[in-house]
Amino acid sequence: MKWKILFFILLGINGFIIVLLLFYMFQPSPSPNIPNIKGEGPVFTVQTSKQHMNTLIRDYIQKHEKKGELSYDVQLADRLYIISAIPIFGKQVDLTMAFDPTVDENGHIVLAHPTMTFGQLRLPVPYVLSYIDQHASLPNWVKVDAKKERIYIVVSDIRIKKGYMLKAKTFDLSKDDMTFTVTITK
Repeated sequence: MKWKILFFILLGINGFIIVLLLFYMFQPSPSPNIPNIKGEGPVFTVQTSKQHMNTLIRDYIQKHEKKGELSYDVQLADRLYIISAIPIFGKQVDLTMAFDPTVDENGHIVLAHPTMTFGQLRLPVPYVLSYIDQHASLPNWVKVDAKKERIYIVVSDIRIKKGYMLKAKTFDLSKDDMTFTVTITK
């Protein structure tokens, strides 16, 4: 008779454990502590060099160059150079513009402190920038401010692919450090 009592006690303990396991098994698990980040989407940082940027710029210019327009080249060296040649009286005369690029708080590249030469002749910067703004077919992400003697490259308006947005983080030619953020927008 003693074994019957022990058997029912053991059966009761096993039943209690099974009920307890089933109770905890069907309870919702606690949610992990993941912060709810509100933003535009994931952000990636891309760092490049002057050599790679020169290749990228050259490819862009070749792809978007229109027949019959003035051809030009952009080179990153100690400064940002825009180089072209204009035919005058059957001869090509070099036109060179040099800028110091920086990044503003909005992630735009600002081309400032320009010098412009036509052959060996230095040109008045506000006049040339005003002429470029009125007569050059610039992409919509290039804004010319002749009064402040600056050109703004609105990097966020450059669409590399739908759903991706660029911003400049650093643009230091002396350190060969150009860093951009790529945001995947929703």
